[in-house]
Amino acid sequence: MKIFIVAAAAWAAGALLGYFVARLAYKHLRKRLRTLRQERKPPKKKMGTMDRILVLEAVFLVAYTVADLVVFWHTGSEPATLTGCVFGVCGLENGVMGWIKTNKDTAAEAARTTGGTARGHRRTTGRGPVRRYKQT
Repeated sequence: MKIFIVAAAAWAAGALLGYFVARLAYKHLRKRLRTLRQERKPPKKKMGTMDRILVLEAVFLVAYTVADLVVFWHTGSEPATLTGCVFGVCGLENGVMGWIKTNKDTAAEAARTTGGTARGHRRTTGRGPVRRYKQT
């Protein structure tokens, strides 16, 4: 009878030890998997101001077009001058934003290829321009 009690106790101790080792390994592997997923996942990009303006402008133009069609249906005539002005202003706004974006992209490309700042100015510290010494 004594051997059965020792065997049962050894079995229970082995089962508990195996459970705790598996639990620790699971926690460690799960944490490691989570960090690997976060490293692999690209960071979320937030929506920029220009993108927000473009979305707002698109919603505005769709709403204006629907309102223009309702006015045309009720009165039988379209406010052509107002429609031309609205689409002209929105087109001008989009053109200016496209020009700004193009200038930013070219400045960033220039800075990336030259290794300097975006406009080609020298970088300065608090005491004056950075001096680069030749190594001999």
